Amino acid sequence: MSRRTRWAAAALPLALAGIAACSGTTYDESLVTDALPATTSTLPTGTAAELLPRMLDEVAGLSAKVSNGEGAHDAASRVEQYWAAIEDEVAATRPDLVEDFLFVVSRCRSAADFSRPADADRAYRNLESLVDAYLE
Repeated sequence: MSRRTRWAAAALPLALAGIAACSGTTYDESLVTDALPATTSTLPTGTAAELLPRMLDEVAGLSAKVSNGEGAHDAASRVEQYWAAIEDEVAATRPDLVEDFLFVVSRCRSAADFSRPADADRAYRNLESLVDAYLE
């Protein structure tokens, strides 16, 4: 019997024992639940008139955060959250402004993701006009 044949003959029982050990799956039914996990909302609450000035403040500071390399992603996320909180109201009352708001929100994300302070500045200038138009 060659060395390779002896090795294979010795390894076969070990491999079979390992496979047999893995086949015994246990299932603990006490861990099963039909309840869905509780969800919480992180969206700000309020009317568009209340949240737009806060959104504007967030965008006003975005350029500096992008330039400093600190907090830009969090700021862009907050801008997105403000928009998510007011989007339905804006769409119902001023549907003509929705695309412009989407542009501003995308510029904020772009500024944060690609380190472009100029995008943040542009978003701020556009948002100032939008807030004025919406709150007239």
